[in-house]
Amino acid sequence: MRVKMCYVSWAFLWAVIVSIGIPCAHTGKAEGYSKVGILVVGHGYFSQNPKFFALVDEVQRRMPDYHVDQGLHMVMDMNTGLMMQTEDEAIRRLEAKGAEKVIVVPLYLNTNSSTVQVIKWSIGCKVEGKPDKSDYLGEIIDCPGEHDPQNDLCLHMMAVHRRFHSFSNMAHIATDAIDYHPDISTVLLERALEFSTDPSNEVVLLVGHGDGDDAVDQDYRDTVLAKYASDVKGAGGFFDVQYGTIREDWCDKRIAAVQDIRDKITVAVNEGHKVIWVEVRIASWSNAHAQEWDPPVCNKLGTKDFLDAGMYTRANFLLSNPTSLAEWVISMANEAENNNQYVDCVTGK
Repeated sequence: MRVKMCYVSWAFLWAVIVSIGIPCAHTGKAEGYSKVGILVVGHGYFSQNPKFFALVDEVQRRMPDYHVDQGLHMVMDMNTGLMMQTEDEAIRRLEAKGAEKVIVVPLYLNTNSSTVQVIKWSIGCKVEGKPDKSDYLGEIIDCPGEHDPQNDLCLHMMAVHRRFHSFSNMAHIATDAIDYHPDISTVLLERALEFSTDPSNEVVLLVGHGDGDDAVDQDYRDTVLAKYASDVKGAGGFFDVQYGTIREDWCDKRIAAVQDIRDKITVAVNEGHKVIWVEVRIASWSNAHAQEWDPPVCNKLGTKDFLDAGMYTRANFLLSNPTSLAEWVISMANEAENNNQYVDCVTGK
């Protein structure tokens, strides 16, 4: 019995030691976390494709020593009808977890778009004497919309954006958006091949959202979509790969843009080719597929008649696989951390 009690005592003592050590080990892991947080910012609007959140989870899985969070840049407040930036809440969460710096990765396709510009405006420090502008890494960034000087808010495309330093003492840096990246060419190729039966007789049509600014839209088509088209054509062996934008948020721009897409489809079909429409978009379809063609009515500037007639096949949207962009997010975050160019509006450093 005495021997048995001895074993029980040792067992109890060992259990106590292990139980004491467990929180210590956990604390040690918490202290081992990087002081840099990573914030992936998605578009938002009324709702967001759940695959966006799966992508953020995938980034966290691959970067376990970092605090990774997500924010939606434009989320509808159903009471006021205004959009709000939920990255505010994510920044507060990262700060509460011990992050001292935040890398903001805009999950957008075009760095020059106004939505990415307003993210940079939110990060940057005020320009002295020009409250509607920010100095982001030495570049003067305008509020892309209307500036509310009383509340220091940038009102852009029905959304309310505030400068981060108004509620956070952390330093921030933003990466570029996706722009051109060879990994995206691979994804676009995969989307086309899913519906391909005879590549040598098929025309792939890469269609992006587009921009209201003529120069920005033209530059994106020339320097980004053109490269994707070249990559997809070379790797897929298609008869041709063409590209265009819808410019769906700007009625006066959309008529010509959609007409160009319709012309491309008509010519290809008349020449006997199968057309595969591949969206160059993050997580949502172009609304053109559901809209009739009846210019100049803004909500009737689509291609539904062509789709119903079987003149083109609609491929899957870009982010059909949550892991397809994880490596890009990680590479952008690592590059930003290595550059160490953080904006600190509190100390002015």
